[in-house]
Amino acid sequence: MEQVKPKSKKHEVTEVIEVIRHDPDLTIGLTYEEVEQRIHAGMSNKVSSGSSKTIKAIVLSNVLTLFNLLNIGIATWLITIGAFKDLFFVVIISLNVGIGIYQEIRAKKTIDKLSLLSAPTGSVIRDKEEQEIMIQDLVLDDILKLSSGKQISADCVVRSGSIEVNESLLTGESDPILKKPGDELLSGSFVVSGHCFAQVTKTGKESYIENLSRQAKKYRKPKSDLLKSLRMVIRTVGLLIVPIGAVLFWMQLQGGATYQEAVRGTSGAVVGMIPSGLFLLTSTTLAVGVLRLAQNNTLVQELYCIEMLARIDTLCLDKTGTITDGTMAVKTVIEYVNASGMPVKKAIPTMMASLEEKNLTSEALELKFGTARKIKTTNVIPFSSSRKLSAVEFDKYGTFVLGAPEFALKGEAYKEISQDVEKYSKEGYRVLALAHSKNGIDQDKLPSDVQAIGLIIIEDTIRPDAILTIEYFKTHGVDVKVISGDNPMTVSHISKRAGIDDADKYISLDGMSDKDVIRAADKYTVFGRVSPGQKKLLIASLKQSGRTVAMTGDGVNDILALKEADTSIAMASGSEAARNVSHLVLMDSNFSSMPKVVNEGRRVINNVQKGAVLFLTKTIFSFMLAIIAILSKGSYPITTSQLFMIDFLVIGIPSFVIALEPNTNQVRGKFLMNVLKRALPGAIVVVLNTLVIFALTPILNIDKTQSSTLIVISATFTGFMVLLRVLRPFTGTRKILFTVMFSLFIVAVIVFPDFFEFNSLWKDYFTSGTGELVSRLPVEQFLLLIVLLQASYPLMTVVSSIPGFIRQQIKNILMKLANI
Repeated sequence: MEQVKPKSKKHEVTEVIEVIRHDPDLTIGLTYEEVEQRIHAGMSNKVSSGSSKTIKAIVLSNVLTLFNLLNIGIATWLITIGAFKDLFFVVIISLNVGIGIYQEIRAKKTIDKLSLLSAPTGSVIRDKEEQEIMIQDLVLDDILKLSSGKQISADCVVRSGSIEVNESLLTGESDPILKKPGDELLSGSFVVSGHCFAQVTKTGKESYIENLSRQAKKYRKPKSDLLKSLRMVIRTVGLLIVPIGAVLFWMQLQGGATYQEAVRGTSGAVVGMIPSGLFLLTSTTLAVGVLRLAQNNTLVQELYCIEMLARIDTLCLDKTGTITDGTMAVKTVIEYVNASGMPVKKAIPTMMASLEEKNLTSEALELKFGTARKIKTTNVIPFSSSRKLSAVEFDKYGTFVLGAPEFALKGEAYKEISQDVEKYSKEGYRVLALAHSKNGIDQDKLPSDVQAIGLIIIEDTIRPDAILTIEYFKTHGVDVKVISGDNPMTVSHISKRAGIDDADKYISLDGMSDKDVIRAADKYTVFGRVSPGQKKLLIASLKQSGRTVAMTGDGVNDILALKEADTSIAMASGSEAARNVSHLVLMDSNFSSMPKVVNEGRRVINNVQKGAVLFLTKTIFSFMLAIIAILSKGSYPITTSQLFMIDFLVIGIPSFVIALEPNTNQVRGKFLMNVLKRALPGAIVVVLNTLVIFALTPILNIDKTQSSTLIVISATFTGFMVLLRVLRPFTGTRKILFTVMFSLFIVAVIVFPDFFEFNSLWKDYFTSGTGELVSRLPVEQFLLLIVLLQASYPLMTVVSSIPGFIRQQIKNILMKLANI
């Protein structure tokens, strides 16, 4: 008897609950009253929430960012000097934050619904009934029924039956461990084969996996170049922005600027340097990607795995459930001399009754041979992916073995039937051998005199959409490899039928050393007789050779490979353990969903990359202009209100429109390098134009307002030239987008020069608000502006070609040296 005090608030009376622990009868289990007692006493399997963020966390993560806090600080500073017109950037940031929060919450709600469908469950015996319950509803002393593919979610002890357990998620060791009555089962491991009844001994935070902080059970986060690049931008900008802003403010005061002018100039520089919308764009685009995938029955368990999908160049498939539809049928049965006393048509259903296995093969056998009653057995070896066979020793009939011929039979026994095996394997059929020995099983070892009494020829059904799906990957630059535990000739034949290139390049990995497996990884397309450990080694070898690898699987034998892959995709119809370690789960278990998944990944990353070019162009030229202002001991030439046109017309609206466009181009290169290569030319042109204006200031008698007019208009125009390059090739939507944004820019410059503190480009007039005269830009300065605008795009093209020109010259020099 145990007394358990449930958690209670301070000063409240603590109720003492007496829970009587005992070993329930396996056929009865706990009563409902005992279950309720344990739940009330805190003995349930409830643990801390998973990776899904709460709505509060989503709001806080979108609002309380470094850059948002800087923006809030700048806004407060501007309010103290009454520069309310300069606060328009707060409206844009608020809209961006609101959109980001809305999309992320919307995606969360959709994903939570899918997660509920994919949540692990367990079979328990309660009040004489077998029930399927959520794992979190398990309580101490529950009788849990475990079978192949199930993940063990609470510490247990085996009460009856036997199972093979893989503890690789806890220990890293992939070899299955046999568990018999009295043996302990640790949460976080999973059942490879067999079935048993186990009693729950520890739940929730007391369980083994929780004591390891649940890290072993969680899926491994994919390596994200996008995330790494964004963090690098945050660190770099965050490190530089405060000291540069402080120095710029001090230098402006020293240069004769008033406090108000110094605050506005510094605010313009700091706001310009902050690419805050870039991170909101990224999170929003990823959230929309997650939402779209969810609408296509795909559960995303890790946000940034979408990026890895966009980058995959190698897809490794398990035959069953991907190329084939997961159904099997017995095509024919070949019978040999049978001295067992039990004909083949009776031996198979009798074995199935003793093994109690439920899988595709057993279903096909049951459909062909029917069912039989269970007879007295002495020993059972359950099927496992490493043994590739199962065996039953009957009390009166000896030992029957069912499995892959080359595993079930050895030496001469195999040679006698090898021609039949090879004949049907070459035709793409799966071949099972039924063998017999009068002797018994000795400590899980088969007798040495096993002889074949029959072959069962099974055919897989190719998925109707598999050919089209594989064709998609071939045309999009993705190599397809097939990794299977079946006979390689069989898998090769099926792969050919599905249209996989080089499917005739196949190999069996049975008995092969790790070094040989590594050498074979790049040479072959089809791999047969692959053990779980070899699957993982193949994936690791392909990654080592520079490939970005995605792995699909549905069984417990795929788990090690799924954890090793850059992106792992599980079928919902597969094992619970496989779903738990995968980045993505195809909820409809439909392989034809894969192109949609990959296309969504490519859309997200390609479009974020395009949007990032616009954001970082502004960030880079703002940094450069701040450095120029510091070195020249002058004022920063752009205020926050003047940044409106760039923030809203060049970056804000276009980047979010671009983010939602389809884009199926394969992602190449590093994210940050790709963005900088395209952002630098525009930023450099803005700086060059600014330097020209500063150089001509004494010659053309350019005052501060005129200088600001020239710089802001030329910088915004250059921003539009960057946008023009980002939008190519033009579509109808992109033409409309550019035309509307550029038209608004022209209207803003001509009609609202007073709002942006510009000189008018065409006439003198009085503003409606204050009555102050807005002067026209002098003719010579207007002509300078026209020259700068006309030169922007050609100059940007020249700047863009300089790195390529340098690379070509180095290449030419090396070629000349090689010819000497």
